[in-house]
Amino acid sequence: MARDADLSTWAGALEIREWGMIMPDDKGENRWPTTVHVGWGPDALYIAIEAKDPEPAKIHAARHMRDTNSGDFDFVGVDLDPSGKGQSIIRLFVTPLGGQIDEIGSDSTGENSSYNCLWDSTGVLTPDGYVVKMRVPYSSLRRRPGDWAMRFLRIIPRERRYGISWPRMSKDVQCDICQMARVSGAPVDQPGSPFLFIPFATFNRTQDLSQDPNAPTRSKTQLGADLRYATTELTFEGTYRPDFATADADVDPLQINSRFKVFYPERRPFFLEGMDLLGVQGAQRQFFSRSIQNPLFGVKASGQASFASWSVLHAKDEDGGLLLGANGAVGLDGKATRDTAAAMKLQTDDRGSGLSFLGTEKALMGGTGFTGGQSGGIYLDQYLGSEFHVLGSAMSAVTHLPQADGTLSSQRGTSTSAELDWNTRNWNAALISQATSPDLMLLSGFTDLQGYRRQTASITWKENWNEGRLSQANATLRYRHLAWWNSDPLDRAVGLDAWMETAGRLSFFFNWDVAGRTWGNDHTRSVAARSLTLGGNWRQHSPLQFGWNATRARTIDLSSGDPARLQTAWVSIYGTVGAISYNLAAQQSGLDREGDDQRLVRARELTASGSWQFPYSIYVKTQAFVVRYDGSEAEGVDKFLKGFLGWQPNAFTNAYIGWSGQRRRDPGAILPSERMIERGLFAKLAYAMQF
Repeated sequence: MARDADLSTWAGALEIREWGMIMPDDKGENRWPTTVHVGWGPDALYIAIEAKDPEPAKIHAARHMRDTNSGDFDFVGVDLDPSGKGQSIIRLFVTPLGGQIDEIGSDSTGENSSYNCLWDSTGVLTPDGYVVKMRVPYSSLRRRPGDWAMRFLRIIPRERRYGISWPRMSKDVQCDICQMARVSGAPVDQPGSPFLFIPFATFNRTQDLSQDPNAPTRSKTQLGADLRYATTELTFEGTYRPDFATADADVDPLQINSRFKVFYPERRPFFLEGMDLLGVQGAQRQFFSRSIQNPLFGVKASGQASFASWSVLHAKDEDGGLLLGANGAVGLDGKATRDTAAAMKLQTDDRGSGLSFLGTEKALMGGTGFTGGQSGGIYLDQYLGSEFHVLGSAMSAVTHLPQADGTLSSQRGTSTSAELDWNTRNWNAALISQATSPDLMLLSGFTDLQGYRRQTASITWKENWNEGRLSQANATLRYRHLAWWNSDPLDRAVGLDAWMETAGRLSFFFNWDVAGRTWGNDHTRSVAARSLTLGGNWRQHSPLQFGWNATRARTIDLSSGDPARLQTAWVSIYGTVGAISYNLAAQQSGLDREGDDQRLVRARELTASGSWQFPYSIYVKTQAFVVRYDGSEAEGVDKFLKGFLGWQPNAFTNAYIGWSGQRRRDPGAILPSERMIERGLFAKLAYAMQF
């Protein structure tokens, strides 16, 4: 594992040289000779990769923070399915200078880089390429070391974003994980250290000025810990007073005039690994981990047998009463909830297909009677041959929430979905039907379609080229029909989407949507709506890349039912210069009434984030944004700034100190003014121990 290109100590390891193209297309010749040396050690999987390049001067290499790839680096790595079930993978990538990118992913949910794993890597540039080395402890994978699935990948960003893999993959096969190689031979009698213990101390000194502009500064120091324990049959994880200070703050996506709730992704590490079962989605997200807002503690267990997998999560949410209040309960602020979710998947083939069952419960602690909600669902995910994929779900939920008159309001709702996908190399089509009753309330989930019935259909053409002027292109024709639960019409539309990328990493796209009728909230007024979005990206050079899009639409103002015009423009500049990665973005949206040109809403947003990676695992990271609303329907300003200096030698050992502050303009005050509503210092020291 020395940081050099010497592989003399790797003699006798298995060598893999037969790589095939996967990006942009799986056909064509691999021009990047790559040799993998891999072997089972007594306590870990060891991998060394010689990545040769005919143009070594074009290799994108720089120091970077873990899980940051805004510079579009060269990298190599391995996909591992230690369970061999084909349900999810752990992806471990290494950049030419040894930087780590680890992710968890599945065919249905994609990749999530917030996942962290304890592993070692080194990297060094050579005259004809680069060499990386990896050590992946069996205990970090926390799965049975029996028959696994494995795949090696290499990404080469040049005039195209090329990719090669072992084993070879085919775009004629419509699942990803099922094409991984089956391997065995890892020692089962020495699985490694079963315990990973991470004690930490946190400190913050803050002022909450939202209610009192003269509020005193409060200091708070507390101890917490994460614990992970793994055997060949069971994985257990626990956290006490978890700290999420380094997670990026949510930025308002400027969803003006939207029928549906805004979805914010999960970034907290504890709620990521093993969520492939708990996060299964049908018409609605039955369990959404962000419904647990401020956990005092959380425990999670998972396991597997030859025919099934299971997972259970339990937590105490100290701010759970606030969530119940947001859903219509009265007088629950400051009370905690007990949150539980359990899932099991019966495997029906070796491609990840199966039948899943999921149940959730959110219950108020300390209340009289049962206050909270429960849900239960069944989910089908089945591949039919190499071209067809069937998905379906049925779910029911019940809630009991206290009202102002002292009674409990109880309601029960349902949600169903059915989907049929057809996929080939150049074509795919989908038929989807979803329905959600108006009284569905998911206290542990996320309901973004309520009281509606929706049918959609689409057909897509796609193509990829390894040579020539074009790299990728696709076009989709789609249709949608939305109706209220009682079958009153809501929306009917057809649309066309098209996208292409040239050999110079310059891409263009457009989205065109025409709705014959779109109805307002009163179910009576209707407007013939339409929208057109144009956009593009350029990613040829790592130091400077950009993207843009603009939308112009005729729509309906949902608050009044009047016809309105919507305009949106967005631009982003990002990249990596040396050891500095940055991302700058600006967006403006406006909604004007069509009849008299009155400005209903104008929203503007500026966001900036960046990191500077120093030697010896020291880094600086910042995030800032400004969001402004004005017009007859909205007014306000929100400003946020956070910055911190840290040290992170591995995924779990971390130390940092930082400051954050948020300002807001209050237009409802006697004298409208902008003031600080929250600010403070925060710090943490965490150290990972394995035994």
